[in-house]
Amino acid sequence: MADSIANRIARLKEGKLTKSQRKLLEYFETADAKKILYMSITELAEEVDMAEATVLRFCRSLGFSGYQEFKFNLAQGVVNIGYRDSEGIEYVADIAETYERAMENCRKNLSQAVLQKASDMILGARTVSCYGAGNSHLAALELHSRLMRMGLLSYCESDAHFQNVLISSRNESDLLVLFSVSGGTKDVIEAAEIARASGMKILVITCYDKSPLARYADLVLSSAPMESPREPGAMSSKVMQLFMVDVLCTGLHRADKTRFDHFVAKSSIATSGKLV
Repeated sequence: MADSIANRIARLKEGKLTKSQRKLLEYFETADAKKILYMSITELAEEVDMAEATVLRFCRSLGFSGYQEFKFNLAQGVVNIGYRDSEGIEYVADIAETYERAMENCRKNLSQAVLQKASDMILGARTVSCYGAGNSHLAALELHSRLMRMGLLSYCESDAHFQNVLISSRNESDLLVLFSVSGGTKDVIEAAEIARASGMKILVITCYDKSPLARYADLVLSSAPMESPREPGAMSSKVMQLFMVDVLCTGLHRADKTRFDHFVAKSSIATSGKLV
């Protein structure tokens, strides 16, 4: 049987605790565990007023490799994470409610000023590169497809190696749009580092506006977290990302309806002969 987080904490308490360990333990004993599951290490560090490195050392003092493993084990002891047990087809309503919450959280976190700035960044860019690793690639591909149909020069590489090659040749005239639910995906952060060195503008779409990835961004579009460590790649997070893409592209279309209607019509004609 796996060593529970409660047992690990009990053993830690048997020894001499540091001031930071005592402070973190007091916080975990009083805070809502479900809230912690949806916090990035940056947000937790700010919540307890200490450095991220201190939080990481605490996780390792419990025998975990890092913060994500700590959260995963914390999730094991939290009941009712995800959909509640239902009889018949009531789970359909549960899933629908999850999607509704995801989109409503997105809506609440978006403002006219932020959306206008995002539109200006896209319209002002020579090229737009869209990238998301793993499950986030779907949203990157959707944005790329929509931009291309609107007549905007867009790129989308699924392979991290080719993506890095592409953005290494860009400059301050180009834009990189990065998708990451956690904002901590290694490949996406590496892409952000290369883009920053190249001088590219960076737009980040994530659940965590204080994540490591957000530090590289010129602009962040964020929503409240919608997945826990027990549900990596949750469908609700994909819905959130696709909702963001739809909002962005609709805003672009409204900015110059005549121009974009023209390009969408041309792309429809170009592909109409492919339908069977």
